[in-house]
Amino acid sequence: MDDVEADGFPQDELTNRELVKSPVNLELWTDDKGVPTEIFFTKSNRKCLKRLRDAMLLHNWQEAAVYYNSYIQALEARNSIKVHPTASEITWRIGTEILRHLPNATAEDFNAVNEQLKNNGVKNFSKICLEHCFHLLLNGQMEEAKRQLSVGESWRYGNFSIAQGEAKNLIRAYSGFLDYLIWCEKKSSTAGTDEASRNHEMHSYFRYASVTLKDIISQPGIWDPFVLGYINMLEFYNDEDGALQILENYAYNKDFPINPNAHVYLYQFLKRHNAPNDRLIRSLRILHSLVPSHELMLDLCSLLLSTRLMSDLEEALSVSMDLLEFSSWKCDMKAWSCLLNIMNLLKQKKRKEFVLKEWDARRPLWFSFHFRIHFARVDLVENVSLLQIKSEVLKGLGERFLEYRRYAQNLKRKSESKTKECALRKSKKRKVKKEKMEKEKKKKR
Repeated sequence: MDDVEADGFPQDELTNRELVKSPVNLELWTDDKGVPTEIFFTKSNRKCLKRLRDAMLLHNWQEAAVYYNSYIQALEARNSIKVHPTASEITWRIGTEILRHLPNATAEDFNAVNEQLKNNGVKNFSKICLEHCFHLLLNGQMEEAKRQLSVGESWRYGNFSIAQGEAKNLIRAYSGFLDYLIWCEKKSSTAGTDEASRNHEMHSYFRYASVTLKDIISQPGIWDPFVLGYINMLEFYNDEDGALQILENYAYNKDFPINPNAHVYLYQFLKRHNAPNDRLIRSLRILHSLVPSHELMLDLCSLLLSTRLMSDLEEALSVSMDLLEFSSWKCDMKAWSCLLNIMNLLKQKKRKEFVLKEWDARRPLWFSFHFRIHFARVDLVENVSLLQIKSEVLKGLGERFLEYRRYAQNLKRKSESKTKECALRKSKKRKVKKEKMEKEKKKKR
């Protein structure tokens, strides 16, 4: 490894693929059987990786390609001795990074190196297939990506393929998802909905995708894009009951990991199909227990208000106040307007004591989080409407003498004085104009 010279190659005569794949002669320290010794393997690899790292940090990508090739060669020469499990992944990750930065690298270069790495690093065969597929998709090569997934899905190599069960499952999932993407292309190229639903080629891709995706999303896991794709196809073919069953299983199945998105997808589906409010509320209540800061909590408040039940009105107050305890919502006008509206409704229903009870539990946090003098100064400059509505909330909560409210009251006085000044100026102008008209009339007489 020490004999590798970084500057001993004509850069203008070597292609990117040659840089990565050309052989480099190494003087190996071997035992009686011709196998590289453990000491040599450890020392030379460390030195090579150090030089490779330095070249990459300095963005000397062609030099890094030469050292990378030497590192691969050393690993191949060491195939009879157990190599660390992460060595093949390191090789693969470094190789793709170098190729990404080599000037004039082509898709063929990536394909060639990926094929080489699959054979050298069988411990990561499935992962390499998957990421190779993503690279091809980014370059618009959908058919080639599909072929790569088929290769990865059919690959068998004893215990190595068994150990990569999760990655192979992902390969199968993305294979079905590619069928869905092709189905989408066929749908967009077909003129009308009726014609698309009768398109046999399009329906074939629907069958391919649905068989795979239905099986994949029935297994516990987070399958968001695959679920959305499958639901999109089912809705297109008017299988609403099948789509609802899939979404409810994805959201409520206790064997699946907790996933807020599952409840979002279920709610959006129910809303699209005009489900009754109680079903929508039930779905959003679960989402609130998982993500109380979700933007759909404003929808939940609106739905709770529409029931006209006192218990739901009180729940809406708690939901809106929970929402405003997150920094992403503290300056949101819709959230503050929603809270003020709920407070006014509860006041009309003679339930102000419930508002004050909820406020007492949150008072210390809200003073420091929403109503410090600093926030009043900022709101006065950046968002006067927010200052005014927050002041109205404080007034409804019975907090009448806070510094925050004084800023709003001073602003209100200034606004009132300006209004009065404008009114006086207008009345003076009218008076002057009237006097002029009277003088002109007298002159004419």
